[in-house]
Order: sequence, then structure tokens, then C-alpha cells
Amino acid sequence: MPWTPDGVPILMADAEGYLASVGEDATAPLDAVSYEALAYLARYLPTVLAPEAALRVAVRERLARFAPAQATLGVELGCAVGADLASLRAVCAEVIGVEASVVGARAAAALVRGEAVPRLVRVEGRSFQSAPPVAGERLTDVHVVVGNALDPPLQAGCADVVMALNLLDTVVEPLNLLGQLDAVLRPGGLLLLASPFSWQDHVTPAEEQLGGGTVPALAAMGSAEAVQAILRGETPLLTHLAYEILDTVDDVPWTLRDHARCSFHYSSWLVAARKRTS
Repeated sequence: MPWTPDGVPILMADAEGYLASVGEDATAPLDAVSYEALAYLARYLPTVLAPEAALRVAVRERLARFAPAQATLGVELGCAVGADLASLRAVCAEVIGVEASVVGARAAAALVRGEAVPRLVRVEGRSFQSAPPVAGERLTDVHVVVGNALDPPLQAGCADVVMALNLLDTVVEPLNLLGQLDAVLRPGGLLLLASPFSWQDHVTPAEEQLGGGTVPALAAMGSAEAVQAILRGETPLLTHLAYEILDTVDDVPWTLRDHARCSFHYSSWLVAARKRTS
């Protein structure tokens, strides 16, 4: 199993091929990675600095209310730079964050170790300015790995809590993601899912999008309605799923700053659901 020099395991099906594709992003200092990686970090590191942002508060509140008592393992698929791993650790004895971006996983792992991560702010184009580093609060029993959310490197039924926050509309196969989340979660466990359903054809093919009338079985539903119906096992898709919807929250603000003249403002939908035991 290959590791990055700073100790993050690469748990991809073709780990060597993955490392070849990301090049020096796996080894370079986090303020000297590729332009695309610098832009990624500039976009996501500020989320660590905003613990009172509406979506992060909503996640903490649902975890506190609905996580199983004495939960052993929590998993976040698509953890980015790990802004919500501490919230998951607060209700689980051990946590695993899975992230496909090697620079995201490296930053998350550094923050979990209590280290400061250098921060560059994107001004415009390929121009960046230095900003104060992002400091992490050391977390015990939290592990970050590079892995694919559509093929997670985890045993079936291993987790008491599984989260995927603003990931569903950023993958090629969102239905597969729902199936993988369910596979990792044990019966009786908590699923926490959030998405702004900002479908883009170049990311998720139209025929895979769970809302907007492109999937025949879901043609009359919006994305939030469709996800709930799928989780309850009420559609021809993933008919084995059987969840109790515990809570939903609509229009939760979520903002990502792309550069000095551009920020993306989303309204995320959040659902907390319990996997039925029979």
C-alpha cells in the first residue's frame, strides 16, 4: 500500500496509477502544489475557519440528536479538507475520512494532527496571495485516507454513522454513491446527506442525475423528493434500501469563495435518516 511522504495512505484500486496521475501533488509542500490543487485548497480551507457556518451547524446538531449512543465508527466520504471530522468525532469513538483529492486528504490529515496548513488566497487567474495558515486542533482516533467514494476502501456494515456532505452532485454516478453509503452503514446506523443538487452535465451525465426529469423512474420528482423515495425503497432503484427519514432541512446556506471577485452561494438540502434493522 503506497503512502504520501506525510503519511496519508493511498487506498485506490489502482494506487500506482493514481499517484502517477496526481504527480507532485502527492509530495510537494501544500503551498507549492499544482495550480488546480492550489485553487482547490484556496476554495476549501476557509470552511475550516467557519465553524458557525449554517451547514456546519446543521450537521453538528443532527449528529448530536440522531447519532447512535456509543457509536464506534463514523465515516465521511468526500471529506475534502476535513472541516466536519471533529463534529463526527464528537459522536463516534473513531472516525475515517475518505477523500479522492490527494491535496485535500493531505491537508485534512495535517489538521487532524494539529498542524498548521499554509494558506494561499486566489486573487484571480493563477495569482495567489499568502494568508495566515489554517491551524488544526489535534484529534485522536481520526484517520484520513485517499480513496474513491464510489468504491470506498471499507468493509460492509462497518460504520455507525456515515456522512456525505455536498458530494452527491459532484460524482459521475450518484445512485452508486447512495448504494455505497448504504453498504458501509450498519443496520440501525445514521446516514447524514447534504447536497445543493447543482447538477452539471460535464460532471454527472444527465441520465444519472437524480432530479430534473432525466431518470424515468424519478421523472415527476425533484432531487430532494427523489433521494427520500430511494432511501425509503419506494422506487425501482436500489429497492433493498429501507430508511426512516428522521429530519430534513431545506435551503441551508453554503458558500465557497473561488477568487477575489467570485464566490459560489448554494442552498443545500440536508437529510438525516436511520437505516432500518429489518
